[in-house]
Amino acid sequence: MEVSIFGRNGKTWARFKVKIKELRIYSKLLKKYVDINKPVKQSSRYIYFEVEGDLLNPKKADI
Repeated sequence: MEVSIFGRNGKTWARFKVKIKELRIYSKLLKKYVDINKPVKQSSRYIYFEVEGDLLNPKKADI
């Protein structure tokens, strides 16, 4: 599984790229963030999911 960050319309988005063969392995993790029944894009090898927000670099709370 790969996670990438990109911008669209001034907002930050996270894209998950998962091999179709590995979807069962990562399904519990992905269910926390996206609806795994509605992928954004699907090819013969990969399935893509997108969620708004920066999941790789979350803002830390000030201490």
